[in-house]
Amino acid sequence: MTKRGARTVALLFLLSVTIGLAGACSKDPVVVEVAPETLILNSDQGGWITVHINVPARLVDSETLILHGIHVHHTGVDSRGEIVGYFDEYAVKALVSPPSAELTLTGAYLTGEMFEGSDTVRVREK
Repeated sequence: MTKRGARTVALLFLLSVTIGLAGACSKDPVVVEVAPETLILNSDQGGWITVHINVPARLVDSETLILHGIHVHHTGVDSRGEIVGYFDEYAVKALVSPPSAELTLTGAYLTGEMFEGSDTVRVREK
């Protein structure tokens, strides 16, 4: 391989590493799915607001998960290996009002990089 060819390969390698690392930065939003999709304020809906996040659980510092200002109660892993956060239903409901609410989840990867994502849920009184 020529010197020019070696430099080109090295440059392409550095570029691919840089692009790969950029995908995990804090500016890269994560997909957040909140369940239930409709919060009924005057009804018990099982005690938990469940948040599915499209991030492998092994990459997340689970204690850093915060939904709309509320710290995660506990976490789990779904069938795809992605992290699921469970938040107190009544604490979340105390912060929202009809007809809808955008709930933003923030957290950190084990590397310390922050991430966030949002989902909008319907909110009803009854």
